Amino acid sequence: MSRVPPEIALAATLHDPPGALAGAIAEGLPRLAALYRGVAVAVSPPTAPRVAALLAGTTRTNLRGPLYRLAIRRALATGAARIHYLDLDRALRWVVRAPRELRAVLRLGARHGVLVLGRTPKAHRSHHLPLYATEALVNRLMTVRLALARPLDLLVPSFVLERDAAVRLLARSRARDAALYGEWAALVLGLAPEVTYLECRGLDWETPDRHRRAVRRIGLPAWRRRQETPAEWGRRVAMAADFLAGFERALGRTPAARPAVRTLAPRAWRYA
Repeated sequence: MSRVPPEIALAATLHDPPGALAGAIAEGLPRLAALYRGVAVAVSPPTAPRVAALLAGTTRTNLRGPLYRLAIRRALATGAARIHYLDLDRALRWVVRAPRELRAVLRLGARHGVLVLGRTPKAHRSHHLPLYATEALVNRLMTVRLALARPLDLLVPSFVLERDAAVRLLARSRARDAALYGEWAALVLGLAPEVTYLECRGLDWETPDRHRRAVRRIGLPAWRRRQETPAEWGRRVAMAADFLAGFERALGRTPAARPAVRTLAPRAWRYA
């Protein structure tokens, strides 16, 4: 088995007020530390103190934009040549459930200037319906807006960037809250003359990991259906509007030609 390049640092964020992921962090953080040059996590202020203590404390801000940018700045401070951004709960799930895929993705990331990571169709459909339906629509609208040949999943968000590209992303990013997801979708695609795109099965729905007791009690399908409430639909529709607004604002500030996207086969990670 080929070795994972050591030059990549993980930039991650975590929001966990109940402390539901304490066990997953204790189990998964050493595994992540073995894969990366450094693991830099920006923790939201409401996160449970016992969880924050495992990750070197909280930050002052409780807005997605500043929190996500702080994670990247902290990862850059490790001196790594490349930065992988991924929410910590997703990273913890991936390193436990599909570690070979994650290691292979990092090897691919070491060979490309900008590697954008999306979910396979099956991994995306594993999410509850209000999230999947609204995100699938936003992904389609964004890729049509960019005149791309096929929809890409740009809303994980996850990507591996060369250090200079990560610095440019920070310099161009302005969004404060949920608009960040659309903003980063636009900005990341403009960071290199050619962007590489790969869909990964390890990016399936991570939220059930915060509710393991309830999921075990009633089963994942029933628990998933419980999330399909009018309130959740309303929240996800509002977030979709924010994503699109952030996307359009970013394109307005940094007009770009149609990005060149090279899509790798879904199983390309097996050969990395």
